Amino acid sequence: MKRERTVTTKKTVDTYISELTPAKRRMAEALRELVLAADPELQESVKWGNPAYTKNGNVCYIAQAGDHMNLGFFQGAKLTDPEGHIEGTGKGMRHIKIRSLDDISQPQFSSWVREAVALNERT
Repeated sequence: MKRERTVTTKKTVDTYISELTPAKRRMAEALRELVLAADPELQESVKWGNPAYTKNGNVCYIAQAGDHMNLGFFQGAKLTDPEGHIEGTGKGMRHIKIRSLDDISQPQFSSWVREAVALNERT
């Protein structure tokens, strides 16, 4: 009887980013830097095929989607967003579409990362 082999590939965040197109790579690198600067205690790993950041639970992720990148928040529905930049209709998850480096709003995105971390600390 022939046994099937299971092959597990452990992709790193560096590998994920290196495999992106040059434009998406620059966006992903900028998002990664922003997220880690917002809270240096965040743990970084690849979950569900994308860079994910955790601290007391899942906080946010970076993912390529079509012609853009997403910065997603696991509890995005609870984030303060008076201008309506965060998209999505799921029960909890929401994301922001980034089509160019100009779409990355450092102060606002950093604020959302810190708010997402604080949400995990409350639950």
